[in-house]
Amino acid sequence: MKRLIILFSFLLVVKFQTYGQNPSTIQVNSHEFAHLINNGGGVLLDVRTQREFQNSHIPDAGNLNYYAFDFRRRLLFLPKDQPIYLYCNTGYRSDRAADFLIRNGYERVYNLQHGIMEWDLYELPVAIDPNAQPDMDDRFEPADFADLINSEPVVFIDFYAPWCGPCRQMMPMIDSLKTEYHERIPVVKVNADASKRLMRELKLVTVPYLVLYRNGEIVFDHRGVMKREEVVSLLESNMPGTGKP
Repeated sequence: MKRLIILFSFLLVVKFQTYGQNPSTIQVNSHEFAHLINNGGGVLLDVRTQREFQNSHIPDAGNLNYYAFDFRRRLLFLPKDQPIYLYCNTGYRSDRAADFLIRNGYERVYNLQHGIMEWDLYELPVAIDPNAQPDMDDRFEPADFADLINSEPVVFIDFYAPWCGPCRQMMPMIDSLKTEYHERIPVVKVNADASKRLMRELKLVTVPYLVLYRNGEIVFDHRGVMKREEVVSLLESNMPGTGKP
């Protein structure tokens, strides 16, 4: 009886440790992903929008728009007898697509965990369509960015991407603060998609990323959404002339 209790307790521990995880979805980094698609056969699929795909994608990838109304139906046309390699910008959309495939009987599904942003960080090969229309809004080159953070005593930066839901959620708030604080602290938006060289130099692979620079040095950074009152408190406490070094 005692052995049965021990065995039952062990099974409960295993169950709770694995709850919420899908062991069949294989998360890989960029170098592992490159090795797999170059040597393992299978289907390589980009699940971003067509414009994102045209501006930069992994060579030989197909494209299905995650936001299309028939995305899931078309996803199930993929062969079940081959490995499936999925990616997007940060790994979020492709991870959800991978989970959907797993729940529908696919067994070998690989997700590029940090997306093509990490792929770009390591300068792995990409293809650009001839009819690509690069996003030029809020673009910064490394030299421009260095001038920005060193020309003002305090600068607040919002690294965002047009496709990023949390970024879009915060955009009205960031725009209003940009107007409210324009004579005291520059509030600057940096488009990650348009600033790929800068993103590589800073080794950034996720957005939104909010950062406060003082005299060219980072004194605060945050990944993910912030509330307006949190940002206001940060700006007010770091106002030039408050005595902080």
